[in-house]
Amino acid sequence: MRILISGNRRGLGAALTTYLSQQGHQVWGFSPSSDPPNQVDVSNFESVQNWVESVVQHYGPPDLVIANAATVLSPAPLAQVDPEDFSRLIDVNVKGMFYLFRAVLPRMSAGVLIGISSGYGRSTSPRMGPYCTSKWAVEGLVKTLASELPKTMAAVALDPGTLQTDMLRQALGEGARFFPTPDQWVDRAAQMILGLGPQHNGQSLTVG
Repeated sequence: MRILISGNRRGLGAALTTYLSQQGHQVWGFSPSSDPPNQVDVSNFESVQNWVESVVQHYGPPDLVIANAATVLSPAPLAQVDPEDFSRLIDVNVKGMFYLFRAVLPRMSAGVLIGISSGYGRSTSPRMGPYCTSKWAVEGLVKTLASELPKTMAAVALDPGTLQTDMLRQALGEGARFFPTPDQWVDRAAQMILGLGPQHNGQSLTVG
C-alpha cells in the first residue's frame, strides 16, 4: 500500500510511519523539521503541492492519505489568546489538511483520506478554544469531502484518543504522563486504519 502522512516526525505521525514501513508498506511523509525534499510547510499550498506531485510522479497515486499535521496552543481563555497564534494554528490544523487533500485528490480515483481529529472536535473545553475550533473544522471538512467522493473512495475523521505526545504535554503538563505513548498505541491504531475502506466514508471514528 502507498501511504502519505503529514506531520510524520513526532508523536503519532512518527509512530505510524515507522510501524507501517516495518509492515512492508511504502510510506512517504513530510514535516517542517524533516530533511529536504521532505521538509514541507503544511501551511504553504505550493510547498505541499510540489511535494505531492513529486511523490506521485515517481511512485504513483497513494492508496491512503493521513492528514496528521497539527499544533496546539497553551491553554488560555479566548479573551487572552494572541490573534497571530490563533491564525497560525488554523493555518496548520485546518488549512494544512485542506491543502494536502486538495493537492492529492486530483491524482486519486480510489483510496482513503483520513483527517486526524480529536475528542476536542466533538466536544468543547474551557481554555482550549483555538484547538477545539480547528478540530470541529476538521470534522466538517471531512464530512463535506465525503459527500463529494466517488464510491471507490472514503474520507474519515479519526480521533486517535488521548496520547502522551508533545502536544498533550503542552496542554496538560505533567498530567500527560498518565496516557499511553504513541508506541503503545500504534499497533491497535494501524490495524484499524488499514481496515478502512469506502464503506466507512463520512464516518467519525475513534481508535478504541
